[in-house]
Amino acid sequence: MSRALLLGLTLAVATPAAAQVDSAAPPPVRDTVTRDTVAVLLPPFALPIQDGPLPHGIRFTFTADSLLFTNARTLSDLLGHIPGVYVVRGGWYGQAEIVLFGGKGAAAVVVYWDGVPYLPLGRDSVYLDLARIPLAPLERVEVIVLPAELQIYLVTARPRSTAPLTQVGILTGDQDIASYRAGYATRGRSGLGVALMADWNHLDGNPNTTTTGFDSNDLWLKAEYVPPGGRVGASLQIAASSWHRRASSDSRVDGWRQQRRDRLLRVFLAAREDGLGFRFVGSLGTSAVERDTLVPNRAISTANVELSHRWRRAAVGVRARFGAAGAPSQLEVNGSWQLWSRITVAAAARQSRYANDISGERAWASAGVRLPLGFSVRTDIAWQRDLQAPLAVAIPRRTAMERAGWVQFDHPRLSVAVGRGRRDAFTPFDFAAGIKPVDRLSTTPLSEFVAARASIRPVAGLTVSGWYFDAVVGGGDFEPPHHARLSATFYSKFWRVFRSGVFALRGEVAVESWSRWGLGGVGATGTVLPMGGATFVEANVELQLVGVTLFWVIRNANGMRAAYVEGLGHPKSVQLYGARWSFTN
Repeated sequence: MSRALLLGLTLAVATPAAAQVDSAAPPPVRDTVTRDTVAVLLPPFALPIQDGPLPHGIRFTFTADSLLFTNARTLSDLLGHIPGVYVVRGGWYGQAEIVLFGGKGAAAVVVYWDGVPYLPLGRDSVYLDLARIPLAPLERVEVIVLPAELQIYLVTARPRSTAPLTQVGILTGDQDIASYRAGYATRGRSGLGVALMADWNHLDGNPNTTTTGFDSNDLWLKAEYVPPGGRVGASLQIAASSWHRRASSDSRVDGWRQQRRDRLLRVFLAAREDGLGFRFVGSLGTSAVERDTLVPNRAISTANVELSHRWRRAAVGVRARFGAAGAPSQLEVNGSWQLWSRITVAAAARQSRYANDISGERAWASAGVRLPLGFSVRTDIAWQRDLQAPLAVAIPRRTAMERAGWVQFDHPRLSVAVGRGRRDAFTPFDFAAGIKPVDRLSTTPLSEFVAARASIRPVAGLTVSGWYFDAVVGGGDFEPPHHARLSATFYSKFWRVFRSGVFALRGEVAVESWSRWGLGGVGATGTVLPMGGATFVEANVELQLVGVTLFWVIRNANGMRAAYVEGLGHPKSVQLYGARWSFTN
């Protein structure tokens, strides 16, 4: 009986002990909500830029971070960081901002939106007002700087993470400036994603000055499908931009209303997942300008086919564009090659066929060599026999050649580049309709220029950078002597105090200055307008706390009474401030 009692007690104790062990065991593996919501990164579309290696120093890159932490409100502001660029400003925000470079007028600026040419339409159809191209949808801007041409590649947002992203922004300031931005992006594990961005802007302005009232609305929608593996994909995007600039009381600024709509369908097929090997890209785009008060509606369309092959140190590509309703048809070939990790060569050639059976050709080449001790040298050459604007077929073709050489030194705390170039004579046609005092640009004679840019980091977090440009021989309209830009920037994420990415502070003071110059465009009566010397100071402070960025900007902080164009003004010490939120849902 004692044995039976002991056995019973043993079973009584063992049974609850066994049950306790079973209840503590992990449950069977299942597809839980927590597991499904873990964000993963999926492959995006390949970057629609000039493929392959390029000689050191020929390419300027503005990434998403530099677009966020900057005082640039427009694409024209961004290009002001490139040596020799002069932005012809009709006033403050909302006014025309025409980028001039190399004395070639409209022929100096070529813009691509996700690899497709972005052409001027509407009232002007010759010059692009880069201030009217929205920055909100962009995640990257790349600029290839040739001796007298800027090739600008705009890359729209390419969501990679399956975590939904929301963006909200507000801005206010002087002259009742107001801006509101809202964005949303999401992507599923299948590779299907949607991105949306909306921007509303308003300025009361002053009708007695050349900074008049202004309103704009920019809407951008993109649907994209790139499944895991990244070897095939398709995207469709729609961009709609409308703006209204009111006239000034003294007729120095004309009232202007316009709406532009762009649609772009792209597909690609790649042989490999890592971006190397063969790649096919096809696209179909349409652009239309409507509701202009002076000119009728206009629409063009373009079909593009691109075949390329990428190796680890070389790339070659062929692009064929077929235009309709006035858009040109083009055949473009480009290639680049890096030899022995020190020598890089790149070249491209393009033939265009315009309306009325007019043809045009452009070509450029660049070669760079990396030398010991951080030095490098580069030489660029560009040639054209082409129209100044794709839709201005009534303008005679111009032939010109430009060349330049650069010497550069790079160190972790110091970078210096010095160059000299030569440009053929060139006669720009007409001028931008948004700058009323200037009727046209005079002929630019055979010119030689010197340019330099430098960046130094004396201490951690502080960077002093700038550039200098001077046409020592010749020089054309809006190429003032001793043109320079200098900025001092403090930027720190305070690694030792806060967790990475939680807190960042950026402050910048920038100065742009030039000397007096006798060539500031030609007025309607044939009078050559002078350029007065000027110095404009800007300052901005940005504070990032987790996903919130607070910013404050002041333009013309030194209260200059000068202007970028004779007869047009610029307000003194105008301020704007606001905040942007970026967070995952």
